[in-house]
Amino acid sequence: MPVTPWTRKESYEASSSFIHDAPITWIRRKDKQLLTLGKLTYSIDTRFIVLQDKPNWNLLIKNVKQEDAGIYECHIQTEPVRQRLIRLNITNAYSVIPGSPDLHVKQGSNLRLECRLMAFAESPSFIFWYRDDRMINYDDEPGVKIEATKNGSVLLVGNVRLSHGANYTCLPSNARPTYIRIHVIEEEENPAAMHDSGDRRSSTSNTRNNVGCFYFLIFFSLGAFELIFPKTYLLTT
Repeated sequence: MPVTPWTRKESYEASSSFIHDAPITWIRRKDKQLLTLGKLTYSIDTRFIVLQDKPNWNLLIKNVKQEDAGIYECHIQTEPVRQRLIRLNITNAYSVIPGSPDLHVKQGSNLRLECRLMAFAESPSFIFWYRDDRMINYDDEPGVKIEATKNGSVLLVGNVRLSHGANYTCLPSNARPTYIRIHVIEEEENPAAMHDSGDRRSSTSNTRNNVGCFYFLIFFSLGAFELIFPKTYLLTT
């Protein structure tokens, strides 16, 4: 008997079609648990619901859990018995942001953060972005834009400021969240200005040295003058 694989995350709906007046039975094979008989649900777990859409009989499992994985049997009591086996595989979807956990960006540059969903079986109903503890999807912040992609979401920040340095979290509805820490590097001092400043400092230093030498020469000249022409003292009685 062939087994049809299914892989879903939040909810699961298995369908079986039989053209017959007899009701359809859904059974969980691993514990022989009778889930539904016709339109009635026999399981005490209210997550299991049968939906009839002739000629289809659909088994809906809400809020799928890891332990729900396994083979489910849909059959009808005919002669011979007609049945279909469906395997339910549970995936643990997760998200990633390339460059995490830390990314350094220069002040004034543009920032692009991509949140990629991995191992997901169905599209998320939402993907929220947080800056620290604040959700920013609906903030009307200049230069900040969020775009949906085929496999996730992209956060765009133009003209990065120091205030943009924070912890950013991507939270999909159907996958584990992920985060990245943005470090904003302040603009360095203009090298040309630093060079001019150095030249000015050098020029000032040279001027001071020249003035010192000038004063030294004057002092030395006066001293030499006194050696050549000694002072004359006038003695009076």
